[in-house]
Amino acid sequence: MKIANTVLKRSMTNPISQRNFATLVMAEHFEGKLSNNLGSLLTAAAHLKDDQVDVLVHGDNCDAQIEEVQKYPGISKIIVATDPVLQNPYGEFMSKLAQKLVTSGGYDKVIAASSGFGKDVMPRLGGLLDVQAVTDIIEIVDGGAKFKRPVYAGNAIATVSTSDTIKLLTVRPTNFEKAEQGEAGNGYSVESVDAITEGVKGSWKQNMVSKSDMADLGSAKYVVSGGRGLKNGENFEMLYNLAEVMGA
Repeated sequence: MKIANTVLKRSMTNPISQRNFATLVMAEHFEGKLSNNLGSLLTAAAHLKDDQVDVLVHGDNCDAQIEEVQKYPGISKIIVATDPVLQNPYGEFMSKLAQKLVTSGGYDKVIAASSGFGKDVMPRLGGLLDVQAVTDIIEIVDGGAKFKRPVYAGNAIATVSTSDTIKLLTVRPTNFEKAEQGEAGNGYSVESVDAITEGVKGSWKQNMVSKSDMADLGSAKYVVSGGRGLKNGENFEMLYNLAEVMGA
């Protein structure tokens, strides 16, 4: 079942009238290690057909992240925010920083993964910009004129569009092929920006992460699933063995 042509309309127009037709990609990291979902985000950004695609990286020390980002194709420049508070980024820090970049840099699209990071940052950024985010996108249609996203627990696909001047987007990384990294850097220019720490009332406390030898679901190349056909929990061991062989 498909639901087509839903339009997300706003009663207020955004006060920023001059846009740059540029995309800001929000990279994410875990304790300084760049997430490999960036390749999927860059593929999604390419579907938006903007000439300018900038990547925002952040952390306490971003040298390793910058080195990794330099290996990806299709980037205009790398924007770097370095501050101890960004080693474990809290959504309010990142939303305030993204708001500053959007208003000063003229970005008309901001894209992040449908991960814990993206779900933390994008609603806050939408509140700051008075913009409604389009979330959990699985396909970008006509250069960003429309987006497909699952609804009703994935039982239907809605095709939506938005009249907002600035588009805030989160995408499912597994639905976009990863851009491949080269062996050497591309020499993109690197621009430093200051983190915004004033007026932030919350803070990061602790990372609570379940340990697993298997690939992360959001970035896995293969996903093996089973249901009632396996009948009982003991039979799921076959699934685990198959996933281990496939690297799933």
